[in-house]
Amino acid sequence: LDLLLIYEGDGQTLPAESAGFEPTTNFHYFTELVQRAIKMTSRPGPLGRLYEVDMRLRPTGKSGSLVLPLGEFRRYFAGAGGQLWERQSLTRARVIRGDRDFAEAAMAAIHTAVLGQPCSRAVAEEIRSMRARMEAAASPRSLKRAAGGLVDVEFLAQWLMLRHGADHPAILQSNIWDALDAFEAARVLPGEQIETLRRGYSFLRFIEARLRIVTDRPLTEIPEDRDDLEKLARRAGFEAEDGTPAAAVFRAELNAVRGAIRAVYASALDSPPP
Repeated sequence: LDLLLIYEGDGQTLPAESAGFEPTTNFHYFTELVQRAIKMTSRPGPLGRLYEVDMRLRPTGKSGSLVLPLGEFRRYFAGAGGQLWERQSLTRARVIRGDRDFAEAAMAAIHTAVLGQPCSRAVAEEIRSMRARMEAAASPRSLKRAAGGLVDVEFLAQWLMLRHGADHPAILQSNIWDALDAFEAARVLPGEQIETLRRGYSFLRFIEARLRIVTDRPLTEIPEDRDDLEKLARRAGFEAEDGTPAAAVFRAELNAVRGAIRAVYASALDSPPP
């Protein structure tokens, strides 16, 4: 879970003398609030950990405050502010909790940040380069970062939002399946390619869930050990065919899915705007 807490503005909290609380600054209050939220959601429980919280995607990264007022968020992304990877991350932003009117103002500021820079061939090439570096550093067994993995679908969805979001605001969806549906409705990608992405992403997420359900750990790599791979294949519903082990049948399907996803990703990134 990538978490960013935005509050309305600087000031002080109201006193709560009957509860023994002294007034404090909004910054201090919300910083302590988010620290407690991180601790609570990250703490292991009887059924495992609820979320692994990542705060590194906030503006200025590790050096930045855990919380920030909306005005500061707007200033950071104003004009040519903010890096491309930050804008990509913001395409996944959604409100978890907050006042409805303020939530709408925050989401409007986020969408302005996402679309705040012109989309060009240079942006497409930067996305391609960023993805290539991730792939080079990943194991070929990775469901997420290897060629044709989950990141291909996510990066492509982010690219389409950056490219077409100004003309088609309805495609700015934080959920990947909702985004694919919106892309189809807006016709920003051929229907058959969207179906390839939809089925491929669902398949990879399904396999990822089968990996995690047994280990209670955020695993994203298929096993290297032959027996473990066979167990994973069977847990995923694959069976031996004509003497071929279930693991081999599963691997063939996985390779086909990743190959199809990579083909769509490469095709879309090869046709950026002028």
